[in-house]
This record gives sequence, structure tokens and C-alpha cells, in this order.
Amino acid sequence: MILSGNGKKWVALLAATAAVACVWLVVLPAYARRPAMREHLQWLDDQGIDPSAMYYTELEVMEEILARQRSEQLAREFRRGK
Repeated sequence: MILSGNGKKWVALLAATAAVACVWLVVLPAYARRPAMREHLQWLDDQGIDPSAMYYTELEVMEEILARQRSEQLAREFRRGK
């Protein structure tokens, strides 16, 4: 069976849609069930952070998170400098 240019585009669209659906419906839920991710999601919930929020900088807890990230980055840079 030989597909025309239009048919190839439909096949490519269906393949891309299937790939996104596979990631969204299989890979991400499996990842969310891992213990480390469950622990992280529970921490977010305990802090009152909605993981689907778009602007984390508006959260009070964000200052603490950013400070921790900065200190971890400085520690990594310090270790590399040694």
C-alpha cells in the first residue's frame, strides 16, 4: 500500500498523537507511582503547592525553595572548584 502525501501526513499525525498519549497515559502515571515521586508530591501537598500552578514565585514557600536551590548550586560549584 503506497500512501499519498496527504496519507503520510495523517499517519505522522496519528503516530505523534499515539506517542503523546502513551507518555501521558502510561509513562507519567508509572513515574508518579515511584516512591521518590510520591514523596515529592506529598511534600508539595503538605506545603499547599498546586503542582499544576504556573507561577510558583507567588508562593510564600518559594523563597525557601529558591534559597535551598541557590545553596545547592553554590555547593556544587565549590566542589567543582576544588
